[in-house]
Amino acid sequence: MLVAVLALLLLGAPLAATDEPPDAGPPPADCSLVSQADLENIFGAPVQLVDPASRSGGICFFPSRDIAQDGSLSYAIVTADRLPQRREYFRAYSRRCASAVKGTLGELGCRQYLKLAAAQTIDEYFAARTGAGDASPVPGLGDDAVASGNALYVERHQVVFEISVVHGDQFDLDAATALAGRILRAYTQ
Repeated sequence: MLVAVLALLLLGAPLAATDEPPDAGPPPADCSLVSQADLENIFGAPVQLVDPASRSGGICFFPSRDIAQDGSLSYAIVTADRLPQRREYFRAYSRRCASAVKGTLGELGCRQYLKLAAAQTIDEYFAARTGAGDASPVPGLGDDAVASGNALYVERHQVVFEISVVHGDQFDLDAATALAGRILRAYTQ
């Protein structure tokens, strides 16, 4: 009897229907908003199926067959439910900032990680994502659409949409804008 109880504890006994798993985060990202065919049409080349590890972290990441040469596309939909998960992600990155040299790109990135790790509201999160010096408005997606770094950010109704389409190492704003339009239409239906 004791051996059976220890085995269940060590192997992880299934939870009863009423038990909550500890530290249950938000469910995996819904990566079905845009069809595989539409993703490939926007990207201009075949992409692989969504990466499961990224999906569990709230990001729909679709690599090309040769990501170093051809690139990838990705999107995330950040809601208030996902903010704690995103804060923890950026906290982990900001812990690596101790060695960042003042005045370098590393220091600038670390400052952004710290702002994102501290964001308590969707508005604060959007401001941290779009507050870099290279941020510029993106026409056609509403007043709260900004390109910054290798991504496009859109805030609508307390939801931040993060979209990135990269070919090789170059951000493709036109493709990201097309993907954002599809995601926004699908999300609001």
